[in-house]
Amino acid sequence: MRFGEIIESTSTQFVAESLELGWPPALGGLVKVGISDESDLYGVVCFSETASLDPGRRAVRRSSDEVLDLQVYRENPQLEHVLRTEFTSLCVGVVAGEAVFQGLSSRPAPLHYSVSGCSPEETTRFTDDLYYFRLLLGGSVLVTAEQLLASHVREMYQTRGADEEWLRGAAQEIARLLKQDYDQLMGILHGIERGTRLRSRGESRE
Repeated sequence: MRFGEIIESTSTQFVAESLELGWPPALGGLVKVGISDESDLYGVVCFSETASLDPGRRAVRRSSDEVLDLQVYRENPQLEHVLRTEFTSLCVGVVAGEAVFQGLSSRPAPLHYSVSGCSPEETTRFTDDLYYFRLLLGGSVLVTAEQLLASHVREMYQTRGADEEWLRGAAQEIARLLKQDYDQLMGILHGIERGTRLRSRGESRE
């Protein structure tokens, strides 16, 4: 699934404009950019926002007692042209053919290239090795490392088909990386546990 187009790129991250207003990929989700015929740059979504196209103008209230929420957009179709949704992804690795490299790419992602979601098979293949957790712990300035890593683990756990063995391995790796920072460790583990429990309850009600 194609989510957006890159509008800003550095060695450590890329920013993309969403194809659909208000619908970026999930925080912590794994995305990819096809940088050549055989290579994909992988990233983890670390931030998203919807705002005015004009950085000097903020969005203003358009609702009333009779017009609320989705109806606001139906009554104001011009909003699709004056607002935009952007999302930022941290670079975490490159997959070239059968080779998986976790770390920063030698070159930034090309501007105007597409950002797409990863299939369950691609997700499983990339996340089997958890070395890239180091990049997530130190790379985000827009969202705290605790929130980003917890969100990412929850997303990958679900994409991998509620893989309990992988979840235990992820928790153990985080504990190893943060053995000197108990407060940060417990913040991440609490976020993972609480999020996966709430999702399980939601699915059981459906």
